[in-house]
Amino acid sequence: MRRKHSLWLAAVLIGLATSNPVQVLAKKVGVEGRAWLDAQKDPAVINVNGTWDSDEWGAVHLRQSEGSRDVSGSVGGYEITGVVSGNRLFMLFSAGDYIEYCAVLSPDGNNMMGTYSNRKRGKGVCQEDKSRPMYMTKK
Repeated sequence: MRRKHSLWLAAVLIGLATSNPVQVLAKKVGVEGRAWLDAQKDPAVINVNGTWDSDEWGAVHLRQSEGSRDVSGSVGGYEITGVVSGNRLFMLFSAGDYIEYCAVLSPDGNNMMGTYSNRKRGKGVCQEDKSRPMYMTKK
């Protein structure tokens, strides 16, 4: 009887994983993502509050209170959670509670330049070794 129960449970879990693989494999922002952001500990030197234009993403709306390191916002269908550490912006793009992309950008005049990458499956948050360029211009 116990073996039937174990087989049934395994079948249910496999069914869930194959019916919604993105949510099963994606990282939760609240756990790994928050740890990734919290590891960036320098005081904020820049403020990124406002709307930015990105060829890759379209209009990026960021909110950063004066004197705060914390950044929130949105782009397309994604919610942005981030921090400013020194003069670098670290962002997580999520759909619901799940990370889809990560980005790290630095100022270049009125622009921000850096890279973004897909979430990482397995240990870690971002596939930094497979990053692509990201460029934002202040509107």
